[in-house]
Amino acid sequence: MVQEVDPEHQSLKADSSSAAQVHYVSIPINKDRRFGAGVGAGSSNDYPDYLDGSSEMPTQYQGIRRRTSILDQPIGSFRGVNSLGRFATSFQRANSFKAIEMNADRERSYIGADGDECYDPDTLGFSHHGRKLSFAITGPGTVSIKPSIADLYGAMSRRSSIQAGTPYGNFENPIDESDGLQSVFSHDSMGPHHLTEYSFDDSGNAVGPEADAIILKQVETKAGKVITVIAGQSTAPQTIFNSINVLIGIGLLALPLGLRYAGWVLGVPILFIFAFATFCSAQLISRCLDADPSISTYGDLAYAAFGPKGRALISFLFAMDLLACGVALIILFGDSLNALFPEYSVNFFKFVAFFAVTPPIFLPLSVLSNISLLGIISTIGTALLVVFCGLLKQYSPGSLLQPEATSMWPNSFKEFCLSLGLLSACWGGHAVFPNLKSDMRHPEKFTRCLKTTYSITIVTDIGIAVVGFLMFGNLVMNEVTRSVLLTPGYPPFVYGLISTLLSLIPLAKTPLNARPIVSIFDSMFNVVHIDETKPASKVFFAKATRIFNRIMVNVMFVIIAILFPEFDKIIAFLGAALCFMICFILPCLFYKRICYKTIKSWELIACNITILISAVLSTLGVYASFTS
Repeated sequence: MVQEVDPEHQSLKADSSSAAQVHYVSIPINKDRRFGAGVGAGSSNDYPDYLDGSSEMPTQYQGIRRRTSILDQPIGSFRGVNSLGRFATSFQRANSFKAIEMNADRERSYIGADGDECYDPDTLGFSHHGRKLSFAITGPGTVSIKPSIADLYGAMSRRSSIQAGTPYGNFENPIDESDGLQSVFSHDSMGPHHLTEYSFDDSGNAVGPEADAIILKQVETKAGKVITVIAGQSTAPQTIFNSINVLIGIGLLALPLGLRYAGWVLGVPILFIFAFATFCSAQLISRCLDADPSISTYGDLAYAAFGPKGRALISFLFAMDLLACGVALIILFGDSLNALFPEYSVNFFKFVAFFAVTPPIFLPLSVLSNISLLGIISTIGTALLVVFCGLLKQYSPGSLLQPEATSMWPNSFKEFCLSLGLLSACWGGHAVFPNLKSDMRHPEKFTRCLKTTYSITIVTDIGIAVVGFLMFGNLVMNEVTRSVLLTPGYPPFVYGLISTLLSLIPLAKTPLNARPIVSIFDSMFNVVHIDETKPASKVFFAKATRIFNRIMVNVMFVIIAILFPEFDKIIAFLGAALCFMICFILPCLFYKRICYKTIKSWELIACNITILISAVLSTLGVYASFTS
């Protein structure tokens, strides 16, 4: 009897067809490891200095053991690398990818000037402010060489087991931290099809087959430099889930209005064109990552193509994107509750939103990631509820059984320009696509993941656009849900349920959107890490500054939401100014610069045409969003 093997459980292999040779090394870590788990409260921005080996771990953290979660247990199809626990960890890593790099001169986002990459000991993924990989290998313990048959390529190799002695004890055969990562791949048995496996077990026990593991890979950059980086952990289903979470957002609530502005004849084809074009541009990003495996973020792509100025531009665009998203979420909160309780003003509920979203911003990333699941659940639940309402009601407005009057063409050129931003805003996931591919166990599956992701997104986005336009026609409002809330004739529970779901979306997503902006202010005031050994007054000032930064970011969201209260204008600006740039123009420019040796002539022509058309449409959309 032949046992079928899940492709996601197969051993990682070097891709012989890849332009750059990739070697892997596995460092299994016992699930009950005492070191590195639970420190920093799960926030990659809160790791103290001892995590990168610059100082000794405080006594209160020694001996801490990470408890095995019930989510790690097999539950139906969720088992092994696709267990619910692994899904949660992958989702947490995906949420950490929303980051803004402050140092424009940094060549790679997660790799320091010393060539050492940082990782998050909680998620075992790369991190901006995590623990150095070299310290993970040269950490406390003793080094001894043992024979082993373990080999990820199916060939014989050697195994080095790093077993712990006393905390921060002496090494029997220490690996120099300056070249520790290189020495991992430099044993005499290491060849093109051999690799060395390191077993890192702080508890001194044998590492079982169910142990977590850091998988490192040695890659050759486009410039010929060999570096060691952390390999991806996410499976294809996890990547699809993370991608859908990025693409399906509050922008879909404005799609019926965008269809109203564009009309049936232009609106529906434009939606399909945007979907196909962004899918193709995502593939261009994937090819750029294949050309240089050391690239793992959108900012890395910009640096590889245009140097420090490119990374600085991306940081600015990301900051604007996160700011606009935060403002849109506050507006959504205010509009939704005002429709349910009209006796209170919209601005009143925006102030309520401030007090609702501020406390969660102090929570660690691990907790915020779990809370943010409510966002995607509420968004999809709201979309399904809108369809349910349309099928339930027998008469217009607000019925699919008796549709409202619609328009075939735009009423004016300005409305058509405004529709460009509204219809493009829901396809903007390219900012984190490089991270998602880099985080995959099998990056070669990324294109297939994109096909599944876009299939689901197209059905959801275009479906809600068509349904909302049919239900309310030319009467549809900024958010289709607001039209539902202000239309009588639905069961009483619908109004409360929609308002509840819409209120949960800002609560779930606003703190995550605020974190990267907060990190900018923390870096400006030099309070990313607080040195507890400094005088008490300085420590108090640093902590007070961190609290002030977090509160002020939410204050900024609310103030802008009051000054610019129209949801559709914010979404239109997001689509026209940022999505066109991040999802159309820049991927084509990156592909032209990074893959110039392999680009075909027809691809070059297609990229140039896309850049030109996108620039024109973006300009028209931005103009309409500010003047209409």
